[in-house]
Amino acid sequence: MSRRAIKAIDWAAIAERVAESQKTELTAFKAASDKILRRMTANPETPPKLDWAYYRKNIKTPGLVDKFQKEFEAFSVPYPADKYTAEIEAQGKKEEEAVAKFKSEADEMIRDLSNQISHIKNLLPFEDMTMEDLAIIHPELAICSENPTAWPHDKTLEEDDSKDDDNGH
Repeated sequence: MSRRAIKAIDWAAIAERVAESQKTELTAFKAASDKILRRMTANPETPPKLDWAYYRKNIKTPGLVDKFQKEFEAFSVPYPADKYTAEIEAQGKKEEEAVAKFKSEADEMIRDLSNQISHIKNLLPFEDMTMEDLAIIHPELAICSENPTAWPHDKTLEEDDSKDDDNGH
């Protein structure tokens, strides 16, 4: 990782995607990130080169500067291995697939519901319907001779009648 990676963060794009309830956490996270970035940019990207000749000239102990130089040049601080980027990218791909699936399902639902809305808009208003129109459009609501009902033709009276029949009355 280098300084370029930290400068490449698009905070505005992240803020657009964060819920209102999490804006304060994002602001705190951005402040912490900016603080780290300021500390990092305060130092040069590469440390200054040591002037070993100057130390050899001013330190009188024989071989000490050579020993330090050898140990200094052999010393290296390993940068932590990036073991999370591949995992995050794989998770991102799975989420993109889930979002694409959800979007296609939602689009299909929108098409179906739009068709239902247009069908309803094209129907005759109930106040203009005749009993025959109602029987054609809504057969489940129509009164028919094959399945007679008593007035007021709702299910509550029919349910009460069926309870009476069960009791032998």
